[in-house]
This record gives sequence, C-alpha cells and structure tokens, in this order.
Amino acid sequence: MSMKSLLKKPMPYVGITAAFAFATSAVFSADLKGREAVIWSPGGKYTTALQEAYVKPFEAETGAKIRLVEASMDQAVTAASAQAKSKDIQWDGLSSVDAPYMPRLVSDGVIEVIDASAIPGLSKLPRAAIHGNGVGVINQVVTVSYRSGDNVTPMKSVKDFFDPSIKGARAMGSNAGSASFNCTLALISDGVSVDDLSKGIDVDRCLKIFDRIKDQVTSYWTNGSQMAQLMIDNNVDYCLCWDGRIIQAAQANPEWKIQYNGGIQFFAYFVYTKGTKNADVLNAFVEYMLDPKRQAEFTKQVGYSAPNPEAIDYLPEELKPFLSVTPEAQAVLTTLTDDLLEKMSDQEVELGKAWQAYVAR
Repeated sequence: MSMKSLLKKPMPYVGITAAFAFATSAVFSADLKGREAVIWSPGGKYTTALQEAYVKPFEAETGAKIRLVEASMDQAVTAASAQAKSKDIQWDGLSSVDAPYMPRLVSDGVIEVIDASAIPGLSKLPRAAIHGNGVGVINQVVTVSYRSGDNVTPMKSVKDFFDPSIKGARAMGSNAGSASFNCTLALISDGVSVDDLSKGIDVDRCLKIFDRIKDQVTSYWTNGSQMAQLMIDNNVDYCLCWDGRIIQAAQANPEWKIQYNGGIQFFAYFVYTKGTKNADVLNAFVEYMLDPKRQAEFTKQVGYSAPNPEAIDYLPEELKPFLSVTPEAQAVLTTLTDDLLEKMSDQEVELGKAWQAYVAR
C-alpha cells in the first residue's frame, strides 16, 4: 500500500440508524468500572482542559480510570514508536497528534485503524475530522494575530505579516517544529499554490520571504505558553501564532484580535496505540469527547475549536468570532491537503534544521 493511501482513509458519513442507536447505548452500558486506559497528553492548558471537560466526568459516569502521561509531541511519537516495535505497550492512546505526524505513525505501524462502528458520534463530524487511524479532536489553525492598540495597523490577511511596509514588532516560532507551518504560510502568501507546495517546499524561497520582515521580529516563542504570554503582556504587535493561544491571550487581554484570512488549518487526532488491550475503553472515552456540550466546555478552557459543529451553540457569543469552525472562518482558511501533509513530513528534518539555523543568524 502506498504512503498516500495509508495517510488518510476518510470514513463516509453514516446516518443515525437503529444500529447506531444501539451502538450509542452499548458504549455506555458496557461495564467499564475498574478499567484503566493510559493516554499521552502534551501538557499545559490542553491537559487541564482534557481533565476538566472529559476525563473527570467520564470517570465519574463510568467508573473507569483515564491516566494521563505528559511529554512533548516529538517525545511522544518516539516513545509510542518504540512501544509498538517492542510490543511493550504502555500507552493505550495519544490524545492529540497533529496531522503532519500521522503519515509516520501510520506507515510505521504505530497506531491502530479506527473502528467507526464503535464510535457513533463520528457521524456528527465534518469529513476532514475523520481519519482512518484517528478521530479529530481539535481543529488547529496557524495564522496571524494583531494588537488593536494605537499606531498598530490591523492585518487584513497573513500576507500582511510579510509586508515590510506594515511596521510593528513581530513574534514567531523559533523551534524546528514551526518550520513547516511558517514556510507554508510564507509561500502561500507569496502566491505558491497548495498543489505546488505538495511537490516540494522551497526552503530558500521561504527564508527570502522572511528576510523581508526579519528586522521587525523582536521575539521568538518556543512553546505555546510563551506564545500566549507575548501577546498577554503586549510585548509585540503581531504574532504568527496558533489560534488556540491567540484565544487564550485574548481572554486575558481583549486588545488581541485574530485574522483567519490566509491562515492554514489541520486537525489533531486522537489515536490508539497498536496492540492496546483497552480499545473498548478508548472507544467509550472518544464517544464521550464527541458530545457537543463537552466539546464546548473544552473549547472554553483551551481555546482551540472542537470539531463537532453543534458545539458552537453552547459557547458564549464573545468567543464565537475566534472559532475556526464557523462558516466565516472556513471561507478564508486553507486546509492542508493529504499530499502537502505528506511532503511536510518528508521534509521535516530538512526544514527544521534550515529554520533553526536561519533564526540563529
């Protein structure tokens, strides 16, 4: 089977049939009391939101135990791969795997194929949130934010971030993991199509685009907490940032606004480790996570948009303009295609090294 066919096998929409109604009741009628599943989580606000919106109420309702372990994304991929290879499975699942990591996990046989019939709530999700080897849990966007203060020009699109005539202190990521997203945004803003990017990401051209505004980059973030704090403290005027952190910052400092025009979006997926003995516990937990009210609570705590469109109905009005799943945001965002995600994965090391060397210059 080719990498392309492995990368993404979308599940079709399924109607709410009698069989699905039965499956829904079966998910929660199964006796899970005393059972435990160990799940990786990236830490920080994400883990707190996962605990409060999903884990604690699920444990109270079912009697099952969800034990979260924390590590960075790269550490988690390495650990899960080692566990699958040795067949010493210590983690049953990974709670939030960014789409660019999925090709490696699938091709290396690290994660299981999802049994859609065991998760009725999948029928509520958009097609892009349903992956043959994972369930979309958050819709992630990398885009531009700006401070609505005196003498700060509002950015009308991500393209404005690379316009040297728009003056202002800028922030962007310095870590290797930021490279593929930063270059994709820069090249799309410079007129490169997604189809052309899928054939290869031109590192030299990317860096030349950043050269235009590098003298205005006054801060670099290496993690999500730093990203949000730069905005909260008004240390910069503009940030090439992730939408969840922009929302967190705006909740603490209302001067910050988000601009989705020209941004890129992709899902993060809940995946099952190959060889897990607790797939039934994970199925029940994932089904629990897909409830729109619980997803709304998760979004309120972490900022990132949850994939169930019905969750919007349970969110406060002041938060809705920041959500990436609204029709208005979806109309101006670029979705990363399977081919482009695969190319980003192929060039991950090359891009990361070039980016870090560039930032250090």
